[in-house]
Amino acid sequence: MKKTIYSLILVVASLAALAACSKNDFDSKYYDPSKTTTVSPDKMMTGTFMAGRDYTYNAYWRMYTWDNYMGKLAQTIGFGVQSGTMYFINDGYASDRWGNFYKTLTQYRVAVKTWEAEDAETQKVDRIFLALSEVFLYDHLSQIVDIWGPVPFSKAGFLGVTNDIADAYPAYDTDVDLYKMMLSELDKLYTEISAYKSTMTDLAKTKLEQQDFINGGDLDKWLLYANALRLRLGIHVAAQGSLASEGKAAVAAAAKRALPTDWASSIKVISDFDGFNYWENFRDGFKDINNVANQKMIDAMQVAGENDPRLPVIYIPNEAGDYFGEYITETSEEQNEHNTYNGYEERYYARLNGATFTYNNLLQSPVFSAAEAYFLLAEAYQQGYASGNAKDAFVKGVVASTEQYFNQNVNSDQSKGSNSEYFKKFAAEDIPSEADVIAYANKVWDKYTDKMDAIMTQKWLHFGIMQAPQAWTDIRRTGYPKLDYPADNGASVIVKNIAQRVKYPNSELTNNRANYDANAASFTDDYYTVLFWAKKLQ
Repeated sequence: MKKTIYSLILVVASLAALAACSKNDFDSKYYDPSKTTTVSPDKMMTGTFMAGRDYTYNAYWRMYTWDNYMGKLAQTIGFGVQSGTMYFINDGYASDRWGNFYKTLTQYRVAVKTWEAEDAETQKVDRIFLALSEVFLYDHLSQIVDIWGPVPFSKAGFLGVTNDIADAYPAYDTDVDLYKMMLSELDKLYTEISAYKSTMTDLAKTKLEQQDFINGGDLDKWLLYANALRLRLGIHVAAQGSLASEGKAAVAAAAKRALPTDWASSIKVISDFDGFNYWENFRDGFKDINNVANQKMIDAMQVAGENDPRLPVIYIPNEAGDYFGEYITETSEEQNEHNTYNGYEERYYARLNGATFTYNNLLQSPVFSAAEAYFLLAEAYQQGYASGNAKDAFVKGVVASTEQYFNQNVNSDQSKGSNSEYFKKFAAEDIPSEADVIAYANKVWDKYTDKMDAIMTQKWLHFGIMQAPQAWTDIRRTGYPKLDYPADNGASVIVKNIAQRVKYPNSELTNNRANYDANAASFTDDYYTVLFWAKKLQ
């Protein structure tokens, strides 16, 4: 029997075989679905969150593999320009990202089955656990769709429910249909969660507080998450493609509802939450790779003729106090010369600020930040999708981004690590005043004739290394910021020009060939196929 990624979960009793740091800590604080004889929707919600953990929190493997590639495509990291490597991704990394989503989807399918087996009164109490799982699932699904285009969904993830091997080979849904479904369902979920707040029982509240390690059972934050996600997806399809009208309508509606307004209300996960010590893997993903600055990022933080307030908490300058980054138009010889000295004291390129990132034991992983919400609103107002002041939203986005990065730096802990004393000197004493940041943001806004360029460049800068896949999606759909994409002319190059998407992993071709071929009849599986919401990059 063929092994397939859709059968990652073997039996209900072991559906959430969780790969977590500090496993004993997790077991002592939350119900572990894999270690209980009573499987229930609340426990399966936790299992769903944990299944998608590595690509929700910036875990080591994600940073070392997947986000390293995404950072190259989005040019949010400095990287070597060796021939044959600029636009290429290892198939194993793509397969891991693909498989992680279907593991998460299978957890959700079993949660639904478990809920359907309950009596009507219990279903009323437990429905909230499915609703929150669904919001989380659509966040992951949208990222998968943005990477590949059409993917199996409506028929996928049922093997753990039915034990029917036929369910291991699901048909593909079009990316248009999936986006349309998500825009509709997120609206319904927002309404449902909002209504549930007034009817939630004490038992459901207790379960939710115990099981929800993303928002701690705070339904108001889940409403922010659901609405912000709908705003993001609406913006993605509003400018071009067959869902432009649906996207604009979703944006207009989401803009009228509550969104995150600061770092406190942002959706995020603390890397040391409840003693789990996620920083042990999280920060090392930055330390081992992705540590060198990108020159275009530095340019964006000096566009107004002065240094961006965020610059010193994102990067460490070289010993001369200068900020230089690697860039894709350099030659290998130039980069090799600049990298002759690899020590902290003698280097040419700026590096990530260790107090903020690489030696921060309290690093927090953004899922959906206030800064992103403000930049989405700025784009919506600028493009006429909703009514509002684009400049005002833009300025608030820069303020929120500055607060986020300084919060990470000021509240960090560099008590562990061989170079901890070195990095302590890069910890900021305080967050800049809001008035100073507003003044800076106004200068940046005035510097750009093309206001969409201003908005998207600042949003790209905000995503940076923490959310590189989102940065790449924005570049493909808007063409901003304007970056260089030289051809990779090596003799054995697989991906010569900037990729528009990622090819389906070889595991999918092997394990689900019939449905892959059916999808290929109307969709070309190569690196250069432009997805329906995107523009062709030059």
